[in-house]
Amino acid sequence: MRKRERGRQAESHDRPAAQSPVRQVRITLPTAAVLRQMLENPAADYYGFALAQATSFPSGTIYPILARLEAAGWLTSFWEQEDPAELERPRRRMYRLTGAGAHAAREALTNTQRLLGGLPPAAQPQAGMA
Repeated sequence: MRKRERGRQAESHDRPAAQSPVRQVRITLPTAAVLRQMLENPAADYYGFALAQATSFPSGTIYPILARLEAAGWLTSFWEQEDPAELERPRRRMYRLTGAGAHAAREALTNTQRLLGGLPPAAQPQAGMA
């Protein structure tokens, strides 16, 4: 991807998206694990590396999931506003479930659990979240 195209793509992610209906997403084990983690606190902001650590999946698995969930309207993302010099680290791309995304995530995890007769512990929805 050329530099100019990358810039435009990054800018489009920084603009708040209008709430639109979410699209269906294929729920794989890693996707279920990411959604379960984010549903622990649906209003919180998460960054990819922390999700990778929490789910034990590599970042090469996590970031495509986050991109797919964002494209489907389940997540929104933005860059941290703090100064990297003050943070003493690079800025992080933060991800947050949308209201419709949180609802879709709960429904998807419940449906997956129903179809499979149970999910591995890392992918099971928390009590009161499904």
